[in-house]
Amino acid sequence: MHTLPLHPLLQTVVDRAFFTHNETPHTYRVLPSVYTVLGFQFSGRIHHAGENRPLATCGVTGILDAWRPFRSDAATRSLLVFFKPGGFYRVFGPVAAALGSDSLALDDVFSASLEREFADILNAPAPFAENWARLQNRLLQIMARDISFETRGALHHLEKAGGALRVEAIADKLGISRRTLERKFAAEVGTTPKHLARILRWNRIMTNLGDYADLATAALAHGYFDQAHFIHDTQRFGGESPAHLAASY
Repeated sequence: MHTLPLHPLLQTVVDRAFFTHNETPHTYRVLPSVYTVLGFQFSGRIHHAGENRPLATCGVTGILDAWRPFRSDAATRSLLVFFKPGGFYRVFGPVAAALGSDSLALDDVFSASLEREFADILNAPAPFAENWARLQNRLLQIMARDISFETRGALHHLEKAGGALRVEAIADKLGISRRTLERKFAAEVGTTPKHLARILRWNRIMTNLGDYADLATAALAHGYFDQAHFIHDTQRFGGESPAHLAASY
């Protein structure tokens, strides 16, 4: 996996980008994160192992609601672009809301002509670094909107609290109703503020788990009602017990 350089202006919407190359078949699990992922496959195929179907060669995966198994063929070469919450909306518009947690072809949520344009850029007979720079410039050209005050404020409060904040409290801080916040947030981020909060909180506790003597103490310190709720989230998001998952997290 090779980390790619990001254009400074694109860093406002993209967290990171990778070029991956697997020589042998590989099965792996992807855990929920706050990112919407745009993917391009140059060779080989990546498959949704749980549904036994190949992903589109140019596709996008929304913010997952549970862990998901994937399988890559031998000699699979891919580009993965991780959009920050609200970042996909800023570039591609309201289609972010249609994603949910699905993995879809880009032309399912946007125009087929844009998918062909991206493919032409990345498959041009030039060094990959030049093609990657051209793709970034094209993304900047179509980035023509911003997220709302409500969504920006909610993301700020959620990230600051590590997800340990109720939606009602966020709405009160912003001076709006919960319904208004949820509607704007879902349209621009692609999931609900409650679900994003769960992911942020779970990732934070998994990162800090080794700092606590037991699961119950860690759970309470990160805003969980009790240990059972934390274990439930871990089974859903990671597919394993906290103890097993923490060793490789």
